[in-house]
Amino acid sequence: MTEPERVCMAAEEKFALAPADPETTVALLVLTVPLGVLSLVGVAVGISDPAELPGFLAFLGGVVLVIVLLVAVLFAFTPTAYILDAQRIRIARRFARPVLVPYARVRRIALRQFPGPPNIVWLGSYPLRGFFGYFGWFRVERLGWIRVYATSWDGEMVVLETDREPYFLSPAEPQKFCEALRARLCGTAA
Repeated sequence: MTEPERVCMAAEEKFALAPADPETTVALLVLTVPLGVLSLVGVAVGISDPAELPGFLAFLGGVVLVIVLLVAVLFAFTPTAYILDAQRIRIARRFARPVLVPYARVRRIALRQFPGPPNIVWLGSYPLRGFFGYFGWFRVERLGWIRVYATSWDGEMVVLETDREPYFLSPAEPQKFCEALRARLCGTAA
């Protein structure tokens, strides 16, 4: 085993994610209020012209199905915990396979503060910003492409620079997470 691959601890440590951004509530409202309005319109249509009701109910059912599928996919890929095990950082997700970042790839660990989600180009969960969390590829101005597995942009975020790409994480206790990660890396990352 080469020096950068050496790991000092074997027991797993699990770290909770930061509380979700308030945008989650807004996203839920953005999804539920239009459905409520559509339902009221459907009732009005059904009362005024009962012949039109089946077509409207089919349309409403299609809209509900698309929204339920979108929410299910977003829910499945949402990060749920950061786990430091003997050889890697494991980013647990609800129903999708975990994301694995081997310690040997970590080059630098830093804490960074953002005033909120930066102006970003999305390849992840951005359209429903904060709905269950942020995950996927993002392009951040002046930083380039990053992989985000976070629930919040409030407070400090942990930035892991690897030999491939940087990762942004939002543990509930970022200082404690960084200390535990540095201890596992045994001084091989800055």
